[in-house]
Amino acid sequence: MESSKSKSGKPDPEEEEFVYKQVKYKDFITKPKYIPWWILTIVITVLTILLTIHHDQVVDALRPASIKIKDLPAGFLIPIAILILISFPPLFGHELIALLCGVVWGLWIGFAIVAAGTFLGEIGTWYAFKYAFRRKAVKLERTNLNYGALARLTRDGGFLVVLIIRFSIIPSHFSTAVFSTANVKFWHFAVATFFTLPKQIILVYLGVLLVQNSKSNTVNYLVIALTFLVTVVAGAYIYNNMRKTKKTLLEEQAARLEAKKGLDQEISIQTGVREEENMWQRERHPTSPAYVRPPMQATWQEETHEMGDMGRPKYTQEFI
Repeated sequence: MESSKSKSGKPDPEEEEFVYKQVKYKDFITKPKYIPWWILTIVITVLTILLTIHHDQVVDALRPASIKIKDLPAGFLIPIAILILISFPPLFGHELIALLCGVVWGLWIGFAIVAAGTFLGEIGTWYAFKYAFRRKAVKLERTNLNYGALARLTRDGGFLVVLIIRFSIIPSHFSTAVFSTANVKFWHFAVATFFTLPKQIILVYLGVLLVQNSKSNTVNYLVIALTFLVTVVAGAYIYNNMRKTKKTLLEEQAARLEAKKGLDQEISIQTGVREEENMWQRERHPTSPAYVRPPMQATWQEETHEMGDMGRPKYTQEFI
C-alpha cells in the first residue's frame, strides 16, 4: 500500500519511520547554527533580569503612557492586542503588561484585561501550531524524547493532565504547542486554560501593590511563594509521569526496531533462497527461453505455439 502524501508531494509525517535521537548537549555550544539562538537567549535573559531588578522604575516610566491609553475610547483593547501578539514565541513581556494593567486599571478590571488577552493569545498559538507547524511538531514528537513523552502523556491522560500541565512550571507557549499537535481535544485545552487564568491575577495584584506605596512586602512574598509552590508541585507530578512515559517509549522503540530487524533478515533469507533456485534452474535448463537474458527478448510464436527469439532456434515451451 502506498503511503499517503500531502499536497506538497511529501509523505505524510505520521507515516515516516522515526527513532528517538540522543541529545548531544555539546552540539548546542560547538555548532555554528546555534549561535543565533544563543544570542537571542542571552538578550532575552538580560532583559528579563533587568526587568526583574528594575521593574519599579520600568513601571514608573511607562505609567504616563499607560494612563493616556486608559483615557482613550476602548483603550483597554490595546493591552489585549499586545498580549495576543506576545503570546507567540519567542516574544515576551507578558509579565510587564500584566503589572501595568494592575497599576493603571486596578485589580479586577486589570485582571479581566489580562485574562482576555492571555486566553485569546493562547487560542491563536494553538491554531498557529496546529496548522502552520504541524509537520515540524510531528517530527519533533517522533525524534525528541522529552517532547514525545509530554505529547503521549497529554494524549493518554485526558483533561486532568492537561489542567495540571497548565498549572505547572512548564511554559504555557511550549505546552500549547504540544497540546495542539498531540490531538488533545480543543475543549480540554480551552477549559484548562480558562481555569488556570487566576494565575494571572497574581501579576496584576503585584502591579496594584506598586502604587500603594506599602513598605511591607509580606503580602508580595506570600503571593509569590504560593504561586511558586503550586507550579513546582504540579511540575514535579508531570516530571514523574514523564519519566515513566519515556521508559515506555524507549521499550516500544526497542521492540519496533527488533521486529524490523527480524523482518529484514527474513526478507534477505527469502531473497537468497529465490536466487539459489533461479541459479539451479539456469544450470538445469541452460537453453530454456524462460531464462533468456537481456537484451534478447522472448517472443511467442502463434503458429507453432513455441517460444523463440531473434537469431535463436525455437524450442518447445517449458513450464518449470
